[in-house]
Amino acid sequence: MKLTPNIAGIRLKLGSALDAQPTAHLPPYEIESGHLGARVLATTVAAYTVKVLLEGEMLDPASASEQLRNYGSRLEKELSLGQDILHFLFPDEGRLTMIIRWLNSRANLHVWQMANRIPPPEAFYKAHPRIFEACKFSRAVILDASTPATITTGSINPLTGAFLTCWIQTELESDSAETRPRFFFHVVIPPQLWPGIMHSHFRYENGV
Repeated sequence: MKLTPNIAGIRLKLGSALDAQPTAHLPPYEIESGHLGARVLATTVAAYTVKVLLEGEMLDPASASEQLRNYGSRLEKELSLGQDILHFLFPDEGRLTMIIRWLNSRANLHVWQMANRIPPPEAFYKAHPRIFEACKFSRAVILDASTPATITTGSINPLTGAFLTCWIQTELESDSAETRPRFFFHVVIPPQLWPGIMHSHFRYENGV
């Protein structure tokens, strides 16, 4: 049975330059499950994020390609798995917060100020290890999967949600326990909460 994802709250309004990609679609090889697929998901999110930042003149085009290559290299070596592309590009917390707000002014997602109080969905992660791996590499978390109808994901990067939703839905299509389409929500997590959330979900110290 093929399930069609319902994506709530993911409405990218990034101007005419991005109208050609109103929703996130990953080629089949990029949705590949498992370790490789999780890495490709992360690099796809990173590349798209850099594209949006460049088109918004929020990133220096002279160094963007090299920074993206360096980030991809760190992903290949599994270094700093808790570090989002935005952390990597903008290590200053003030600048990072401004960039996240700029991105979210276009994505219009809810910001969960108390996301760190929500315990990790251990049972869901255990039942879906490949989704756990995808979250780990894409620097996102499952905040709620307690009902069979919805999944709530979160990240500091507002652009992660559409790609992660596509990946998770493809993974769930092969799960016989999934009898109905899931309704997806993605929320933004404030960067100051991220280290604690990464530690509770993935046992990383200081979010890296």
